[in-house]
Amino acid sequence: MDALTTQTRHGEACPLDTTLKILDGKWKSIILCRLMNQELRYTELLKTLSGCTRRMLSLQLAQLENDHIIQKEIDTSYVPIKTSYHLTSLGRSLVPVIQLMDAWGESYIRALTNAADSDD
Repeated sequence: MDALTTQTRHGEACPLDTTLKILDGKWKSIILCRLMNQELRYTELLKTLSGCTRRMLSLQLAQLENDHIIQKEIDTSYVPIKTSYHLTSLGRSLVPVIQLMDAWGESYIRALTNAADSDD
């Protein structure tokens, strides 16, 4: 678990750094948002991430899987083999955090936009 091994980068245990490390990555937050409500196949995920390469998606998924946030399911009864991803219980426990961060970001953007508009 990469996120767990970096929890002491400031010389002390920091749960916030662990959380940020899990979410750190250009595509991780949007991948998690896509998986919040449903299991998705690799190709379905890729289609929803405009600008994300196959290599980058694979890397981000592997990191999330390594941190036990998502789980990869392989069904060999399909041709071609069906590979899909869903949130683990740890991943589902992260959903309220992501939703709060999203709401905070929305408020932040609104506050800065209003401040910029009032400066004009």
